[in-house]
Amino acid sequence: MTHRPGRRRGIAAIVLLVLGAVILGGVTVAKAVNPPSRYSEGKAAGWQMAPTYTDGESIYLEPVDTGKLHRGDVVLVSVPWSLQKTQMNRVIAVGGDRIRYKPSSKTSGQYRLVLNGDPLDEPYLEQWKNPSAVAFDVTVPEGSVFLMGDNRMNSDGSQYANNGPVPADNVSAKVVMYPMAKLAVWGQLAGALVLVAGAVLAFVSRRARRRATAREAAAATPAGPAEPVAAAAGSGERADAQP
Repeated sequence: MTHRPGRRRGIAAIVLLVLGAVILGGVTVAKAVNPPSRYSEGKAAGWQMAPTYTDGESIYLEPVDTGKLHRGDVVLVSVPWSLQKTQMNRVIAVGGDRIRYKPSSKTSGQYRLVLNGDPLDEPYLEQWKNPSAVAFDVTVPEGSVFLMGDNRMNSDGSQYANNGPVPADNVSAKVVMYPMAKLAVWGQLAGALVLVAGAVLAFVSRRARRRATAREAAAATPAGPAEPVAAAAGSGERADAQP
């Protein structure tokens, strides 16, 4: 079974056009329904969050509702133990949580913090690092967060008795790997590019079909009438036959 030229390109063009419309339309609707937060860019200061963030590394900051802070969030926060106005820390526990650590005990062969009775998995820490330089046992007050740096052996945090939990209202921004606002822009651009690719492919497919139709029409056109052949030879024979 033979396919007309451009058929596959046409199908691919339809797929690309539909896909581009879905991406572009979906991102546009999502932005209208739930606009992404505005973000700002900054630089990490110090080594308290190493190896996750190192000194001078670019970071993206998004505003965050203090009621929507989650365990594991990296935040920019005003803390009483820092000489700087703000500092990057990780939220280890939230209001109502009990967080504790005893250096003399191990869980599954590793030293771990214990959160609400369960060992806390912290994949952002380097394996050879201890989860804390000191022992502690703290129940976090409501409206507060328990903060620690990822560089546990060379950073300050809520684990020290003189520091303790920090009011959640002190958090000014959340540090994100890539801001949703930027992702939305890239999503719309990707949708537009897919639509353009589909339109170009549709144009190429249409030209291929037109050329094929023209060739078929030329091949189907009948040949013109044959040129008349002079009957001079036959007339001569009849003339010779006369007396």
